[in-house]
Amino acid sequence: MTDDLQNVRRLAATLRENLVKCADDPNVDAVHDTRTGTRRLQATLEDLVRETPDGEPLQSAATAAMRLLKKIRHEAGPVRDLDVHRKLVEKLIRQALDPAGAQTEKQDGEAAAVTLDALETHEAGLRMTGVGQQASDLDAWLKHRRNELADGLRGHANDLAEKLDKRLEELEAAFKTKGVRRARKKPPGVVALDSFARLATEMQVLDAGNLHDFRKGAKKARYVAELAAHGDEQAKQVGEALKKLQDEIGDWHDWLVLAEEAHTALGHDAKELTELIEEQRERHFVAAMKTASKLRGRLMGEWLAVSRRPVGRSVRPASAVRRRVAGQTGKAVS
Repeated sequence: MTDDLQNVRRLAATLRENLVKCADDPNVDAVHDTRTGTRRLQATLEDLVRETPDGEPLQSAATAAMRLLKKIRHEAGPVRDLDVHRKLVEKLIRQALDPAGAQTEKQDGEAAAVTLDALETHEAGLRMTGVGQQASDLDAWLKHRRNELADGLRGHANDLAEKLDKRLEELEAAFKTKGVRRARKKPPGVVALDSFARLATEMQVLDAGNLHDFRKGAKKARYVAELAAHGDEQAKQVGEALKKLQDEIGDWHDWLVLAEEAHTALGHDAKELTELIEEQRERHFVAAMKTASKLRGRLMGEWLAVSRRPVGRSVRPASAVRRRVAGQTGKAVS
């Protein structure tokens, strides 16, 4: 269990460091790293729960830690989402101010010369009309909402860091229990493929209603692969494929939510902007579905190639792990 314990310690320490940063200044990087940190640690703990025999102290300690991770994610997640959505609006405003420049940037892949701070100047306001003004109004709404949620995260971050310390102590004690043992030990790449196979078996048909949940499940598998990406070529390749899948679906979901936010913030007063956002949403949905289909086939093929299970044997679904955890806590786990 030494490697598992070291991974838990490392991930928990990084998460705690970022929580402390959020308590001081919940800036874009600190919030992003905090949410990502909860996902990475969650994936590691879920793997432990799945492969630890019933009744071991490690199961209850990991379950308590995962409940805390969910709370942290609920604090940091909405703030991070708004940061991403403001970046999307920034692109729309840049196009309104300088369509030719935006196209050049897209072709060259260079960083944007126009930032949201620059767009708040009087000169930019004079140049802003139509879609540009609507986008500027939407960004102001997003910024205000972001500040409200960031203040909440700042106020709770130190308390969450202290609770994380307690959960880590419980995990340390559980790891030292003599009865702790893993049911099996596989290479990280195979573990990640197993995780993805469970997900793909549960969600055999993808659509707009479950695509985001598919992305979240794939993200967990990706983090498992990335734990050993530097020393395991198979894990590295699996992680890269899962990241591509996650990014494509994530792009679509961001435009989806931004469209909803535009309706909430501006109502019927921003028809041009809303139509532009919805066009992006539909375009990214098509791209996400194509990528999901392609990579799903590839990863399932790799899983069948490395798995010792007969092809016709069923895969233990991911919901079995959630039911297992729920049975210990009396609550559903998401």
